[in-house]
Amino acid sequence: MRVAAPDRTITGIAIPVSALRSASSCGSGEFADLAALGRWCRSVGLELIQLLPVNDTGTNSSPYSALSAFALHPLYLALDAIPGSSAFQPEIVAHRQKTAQGKLSYAATRALKVSIVSRIFEARSAEIGADRGFQAWLQSNPWVVPYAVFTALKGQTGNAPWSAWGDMADPSPARIHDWWSAHPGQCMPAAWMQYLLEGQLAQASRALQEQGISLKGDLPILMSRESVDVWSERPFFDLSGIAGAPPDMFSPHGQNWGFPVYDWESLGRQDYRWWKQRLSQAGKFFHAFRIDHVLGFFRIWRIPHGETSGLLGRFSPSEGFTSQDLEGLGFDKGRIRWLSVPHISGEELRSALGADVERAGGLYLTRVGAEDLYNIAAAFDSESAIHALTEPAPVKEFLLSWHTNRALLAERAPEAGGPFFPAWYLESKKAFRGLSEAEKRGLLELAGRRRAQSEEGWERTGRTLLAMVKESTKMLVCAEDLGDVPRCVPRVLESLGILGLRIVRWAREYATAAPGQQAAFTPPAEYPRLSVCTPSVHDTSTVRAWWEEDPAERELFFRSMGATGPCPPRMTLPLLQRVLAHCASARSRLCVFQVQDLLDLDESLWSADPRADRINVPGTVNDTNWTWRMPVRVEDLGDRPALSRRVSALTRSRTA
Repeated sequence: MRVAAPDRTITGIAIPVSALRSASSCGSGEFADLAALGRWCRSVGLELIQLLPVNDTGTNSSPYSALSAFALHPLYLALDAIPGSSAFQPEIVAHRQKTAQGKLSYAATRALKVSIVSRIFEARSAEIGADRGFQAWLQSNPWVVPYAVFTALKGQTGNAPWSAWGDMADPSPARIHDWWSAHPGQCMPAAWMQYLLEGQLAQASRALQEQGISLKGDLPILMSRESVDVWSERPFFDLSGIAGAPPDMFSPHGQNWGFPVYDWESLGRQDYRWWKQRLSQAGKFFHAFRIDHVLGFFRIWRIPHGETSGLLGRFSPSEGFTSQDLEGLGFDKGRIRWLSVPHISGEELRSALGADVERAGGLYLTRVGAEDLYNIAAAFDSESAIHALTEPAPVKEFLLSWHTNRALLAERAPEAGGPFFPAWYLESKKAFRGLSEAEKRGLLELAGRRRAQSEEGWERTGRTLLAMVKESTKMLVCAEDLGDVPRCVPRVLESLGILGLRIVRWAREYATAAPGQQAAFTPPAEYPRLSVCTPSVHDTSTVRAWWEEDPAERELFFRSMGATGPCPPRMTLPLLQRVLAHCASARSRLCVFQVQDLLDLDESLWSADPRADRINVPGTVNDTNWTWRMPVRVEDLGDRPALSRRVSALTRSRTA
């Protein structure tokens, strides 16, 4: 599918499907609600609706932890539209009334919808099985067979991980088909659920297209380890490493996402079949899509098993150091080990642990020969092993701090000869600080050369993979290109016509900022044409909440808009209108506003605490992430003339 207005400036709205609220939805926003949202969007000049991922995530409420790259989420099914649902109206109405206000009740809503669909199927299995439309759909969607078998096995084993499924832990395609054929009663309800979901999303997409509204999806680059894709397409995934992100100003320990990394060579040997099928599936519904973490197409932050943070990760692929490289700098085998393995002096040990030194030291450390020098014992030399200890916090903190205090990361045991990779905070490590100035210089220069060589490889890899993506779809391709961005990324995206992302609060002139000074904000009017501009996203606070987070940043942004006079410490409606208009001045082809920021143009909808309007706080697990829902029903948006008038003014400024 193609974007309705492919070459014009487009203004859009971003919203999770779960956040929609209507008179007919039950417990969650549903695909059917998109048409009503589209009617309001058309009336105010919004031409694009951007969604978070809509794939099935099982019992995990995060839309970025997909159980399947193809299957849609049962949460978004409109039950009333299913033949046979009338028998379950009391349950549906009761749940609808119970969830008419407040946040998303994920588990209860998902369980209700799966249960009702299963019971309808059981009561009408012969009729549904004879449905030619359903049978034709099964034939044209081969991904359904492994998904339905996987879902049935999850249910049969009490949601146990696939590694505990015995002879079905690593099945051949033939074995999966045999299981499907032998257990139709267990497999068919999940397959029929997907048939219904596809029909409802396709209908919503067509309705939006008829209104001139484009639908933009979101494709997370990685898959959960506990996904049907990793289970059934094992050769395409490398389970020996864990994907994440390196440390940055927001996450000083980096991020560990828990997802496996791709085996791109294996994917390439099959002409990237799995990725092309995934894009084809998304193209049934979406006119545009966002690639989450596009940097993963260039290189991924790979973390060893056993680590819970991202501190000991390294970019993969990347050029490391050989033992010969290090010997050329004057480091013998003993000093290479010194750089690669934490060495704790007796003085450091006794100072940190005090009275605990004999007990804890004897349990968790090994002595280096006869010296008063110690290494962490191999059995405890990982973050997960240390976290699992039933020790006082000071002991665990001591072990954790030393576990990551290594200048070089060895792919294998240091004695094996490498490769070695520089730690992220190399210059702060004890072993590095103990080097001579000449040795420090030599190691940093070697790291710089290897980084440059790695970038050459990243550019080749990224260009190959993204060209495959671009050539495999008619959808408009947009990329989330945040984080430690290699210099080659903007070049590749621009050459392929892929839109990058500019989040206004993070689009700064970091390269020219003086040491110790805040980087100036890049004027939106100077953003690249091939970009998506937005003031906030699902992983950030809303504009109202952001305004109250950092007074110095607020002041700097206020002046960047050309404002004079005192900077207001609290958001006001006129100020919000000015901030959003400033964003709308972006040269970007797409300007997309979160629904919360647009609804805040109506003061009667303001939350008492704007922090409550945030979709997700990265790196946290709580009862509020992914649960936000609109405070007003979509069909009632048109009854708020002031809101419609202000949003219309914003969209008109983009086309003026």
